[in-house]
Amino acid sequence: MQTIDNSLLQVSVDENGAKMVHLVSINDNYDYLGENGTEEGMAIAFPVLDQGNNWASKLPWTVVDKGDTRVSLTLIDTPESYKSFPYHFEVMITYALEGNQLKISFYLKNSSHKELPFSLGFVLPSTWQSQSSVNKISLINEEHGIDIASTDFKLAAEDGKVTAFTDKIELEAESSRNFEITLTLK
Repeated sequence: MQTIDNSLLQVSVDENGAKMVHLVSINDNYDYLGENGTEEGMAIAFPVLDQGNNWASKLPWTVVDKGDTRVSLTLIDTPESYKSFPYHFEVMITYALEGNQLKISFYLKNSSHKELPFSLGFVLPSTWQSQSSVNKISLINEEHGIDIASTDFKLAAEDGKVTAFTDKIELEAESSRNFEITLTLK
């Protein structure tokens, strides 16, 4: 488990799946993810072209950078993953705290000599009331709130979860792309 914090927030990230399992307000020790009564945390999904091969949950993630307020983990293809998803890739996720915000950045590199088809996303369990607008979802309970915003992901709040996914994308050979989402705690 990797933990980062600043004067306002503390985040815990499980290396298994690179998923965030705790998002705690230092002021009142409130865990925004613990509210749901689940240890699921925020699940990462890649390449999600067919739901049977979510390499983000199956392959090992490695911590490649760690500071007080940020942690980066990377996922790299293996001979096993290449058999069913014949592409060489690297996915890096960075969790970085800035005041009352958590920025989650995804970096995807296609190391193959051919286009890499993929979609990328995450699922956050939530039983909170939600309000949606363009590129933003606001989650609210009696005393707390979170704004989830991104121009890189399609956001939706339904069926007890918030999802953020890209459409199917073709990443050119030997290229890379960044995606970002921001959680602002209120």
